[in-house]
Amino acid sequence: MQKVRLLKKISSIVSLDTAKKIIEFVDHYIIELFRRMEKHNLFLAAGGISFSLFLGIIPFILLIFSLLSNIFDQQIIEAQIINVVDQAIPYPAYASYVERIIISRLPQVIQLKATAFWIGIIGLTFTSTWIFSSVRTILNQIFDVKVERGFLYGLLRDIMMVLLMLILVSFATFILPAVNLIYRLTSNTEIIRNLNISAIWNSIVYISSLIIMFGLFFALYYLIPYEKLGKKVAAMSAFWTVFLWEVVRIIFGYYSNYILNSNPFYGAFILIIAVLFWVYYSAILFIIGAEIGQLYRESLNKNQNNFIQNGVLSEN
Repeated sequence: MQKVRLLKKISSIVSLDTAKKIIEFVDHYIIELFRRMEKHNLFLAAGGISFSLFLGIIPFILLIFSLLSNIFDQQIIEAQIINVVDQAIPYPAYASYVERIIISRLPQVIQLKATAFWIGIIGLTFTSTWIFSSVRTILNQIFDVKVERGFLYGLLRDIMMVLLMLILVSFATFILPAVNLIYRLTSNTEIIRNLNISAIWNSIVYISSLIIMFGLFFALYYLIPYEKLGKKVAAMSAFWTVFLWEVVRIIFGYYSNYILNSNPFYGAFILIIAVLFWVYYSAILFIIGAEIGQLYRESLNKNQNNFIQNGVLSEN
């Protein structure tokens, strides 16, 4: 009854067909999204992913640093650390503090890179199973995957995902130095001198970071579930995750600056609280992106089935 009344109100402004499409879109992508979030226990699932990430982040960082130290010098690694932390933590004060802590430990990791490598390998062997198993369980539930695999298959798949993440992160490390090299080679040309190169450079770094994030999320959505979802579904999920990430990053920066920072109760724990909250929010956005991708997938399947049925009817 409410839908009929809403249709009548909207039809007075737009055509009836357009009104139906608008209501169907709102019902399928917005109302149904909230239903799925409640059905799949969004906040509990995000807590599980966050806990797994905290367990695996230290060995992953050790392994990344030990590998990159064999390719790049310390200055390039430090520049990449600053870039990654700035994108991951939306509040500059907290990001700078984390950067100082990591960079201060970097010489020791480089000096003991062989030890750091084996600690990272052994640590990731155990934690990767927790991380990707929890993420896979959640994604399989969201995407309604019925395929089941054995423990050994899942373990080997988790190890391959870790290797893929290492390759993607290492490849991303090449981007900033490569762009910086191009900038240095062309900085003396007349065209570059006439441009506002600082603004252009900041835009290039920002866009490159978004592309890298999109690629990482696309790989997670496309490869982790046991069932093939299709590139369109994975791309849709990755797009909305990156988009929501950027929106929430701005909101969270304001929240950290004007609410957390002004509350004396948090005091010295404000950095820990900000990082914990941001990781938890990121896990929530990752799940919401998957939910939107599944709704898009169902819409594609529905349109495809309607097309087939119409084709059969026309033949008869």
